[in-house]
Amino acid sequence: MDEIKYRKKKQFMKTRLGAFAAAIVLIIGISMVGIQYTRFVSKTVYQESTSHLTEIFHQSNKALNELVNKNLTYLHMWSAYLQKASTENEICDYINKVQEEIGFSGFYFLSFDGNYKTITGETGYLGLQGNLDDKITQRNDIIMNAALPGKSQMLVFACPEVNGIYQGFEYDAIAVAYDNADIVKVLDISAFQGNAGGYVVHSDGRVVIDHAPESWETAYNFIAVLRDHSGLSEDEIMTFSEELKQGHTGAMLVNLEGRNYYLIYEKVNIQDWALLGIVPADIVNASMNELQRSTLIIVGAMLFSIASFIIIMILRRSQLNIKSKNIQILYRDELFKKLSMNVDDVFLMADAKTARVDYVSPNAEKLLGITAKQIEDNIYVLGKLHPQDTEGQRSKHLRGLLVNEQREWDFEYVHKKTGEQRWFHIIAMGSEVEKKLKCIIVMSDRTADKKMNQALSDAVCAAETANRAKSTFLSNMSHDIRTPMNAIIGFTTLAVSNIENQEKVRDYLGKILASSNHLLSLINDILDMSRIESGKIHLEELRLICQIFFMI
Repeated sequence: MDEIKYRKKKQFMKTRLGAFAAAIVLIIGISMVGIQYTRFVSKTVYQESTSHLTEIFHQSNKALNELVNKNLTYLHMWSAYLQKASTENEICDYINKVQEEIGFSGFYFLSFDGNYKTITGETGYLGLQGNLDDKITQRNDIIMNAALPGKSQMLVFACPEVNGIYQGFEYDAIAVAYDNADIVKVLDISAFQGNAGGYVVHSDGRVVIDHAPESWETAYNFIAVLRDHSGLSEDEIMTFSEELKQGHTGAMLVNLEGRNYYLIYEKVNIQDWALLGIVPADIVNASMNELQRSTLIIVGAMLFSIASFIIIMILRRSQLNIKSKNIQILYRDELFKKLSMNVDDVFLMADAKTARVDYVSPNAEKLLGITAKQIEDNIYVLGKLHPQDTEGQRSKHLRGLLVNEQREWDFEYVHKKTGEQRWFHIIAMGSEVEKKLKCIIVMSDRTADKKMNQALSDAVCAAETANRAKSTFLSNMSHDIRTPMNAIIGFTTLAVSNIENQEKVRDYLGKILASSNHLLSLINDILDMSRIESGKIHLEELRLICQIFFMI
């Protein structure tokens, strides 16, 4: 019979191992296909995305070129007009009109050294980033960045074909300026929910126009941004820099601050400028990623279904048995948990040799002030509840405990959270579980009984004290009453004996009267004490102290 059981068990193990091996091979095969498919999809997505982005930013490039050509054309027209204008008022009216039509930020009469004057008469220095004198001398159109104190960076278009004097200022060129924000509007890309951005840069990476997302810091050189914030190597950055200098068009995937971006670059037909477009890859590839994700989910679901079916069929019966046993354990555990939470007993089970805790009832924290987890980690934490005991005193109660043996003792503990003094009656029982000696400890909270007994004892002591006080009081009062009574009787006798001597009788009667008043005072005090005891009268503390002192 045992041999049959052994063979069945061995056959079951072989079947299960074979099923697991087949499932693993199947998973590896499908995983390899999935990896190849993912690579193919990623490559296709990259090609389609970069092609689409190149076309979008090419339109921005065209818009920028149109803006530049339009402004240079206007400057040449205005140059011709200024040569014919006869008065400064005529010039001022004309410039104000064209500014309203075109929308530039400012108009400047510019000298070769960078000084300027506006049509309103304002003067200053226009901080152009370049050699203005050479360009004016060569009579070339000028496009440069400029900065004025307290203002953002501007893009300046200047025409050196005209010179003259305006309001006493000799100028060598006329210029219009646009704020960076105005240029950005021309380059703005409505696609990608406003997440697309970019730069217009010189071939060495210096930024001409900043159209990056608002969350990014202001950049002055894009090559430096790549060095500081991207995962590109120095060789890759130098290759990209060379591409800009050569005026090439291309695309690449870069990681900036932990996020992947598509970087599109294209030459602008203005000086040595290049347009850089930058868009988060996850936004560009949202639809393709969703398709790829859906495909992977379907393949993964198929893989998971097949593997799960194989494994479930093998393990179903054993899982049902385990589940049934677990349910029974859960029922018993829940029943015991509910019972333990409604009693004033803490239950523990620990290994008698290793002192490792196997179980602690959940009401331990309520009764002892330490959590069940703390007791499970180290049973000796219970010793901190009674720090006066030594380690030997705490362990002597359990030393040598045998199976089915029971020991009992009382302990005084301090609740760890409230600091309240509590009294427990402890029962330790030895038990054998799976051939291991276990110690079952029941800690019963007897604090309520202890306090009740203490209250009864205090009440008995109070009653005995009251009786002794009454006895003492009656003894003292009887002595105090006897003293004036003896005086009254004695002086009355003397008065009767000396009835004919009026002076002595008067003296005796005065002393009788004084003794009578004293006796009456004592009787009144006794009555007041009686009323105080019955609750019919209330005396201030000072008066009571004086009366007691007087009686003493």
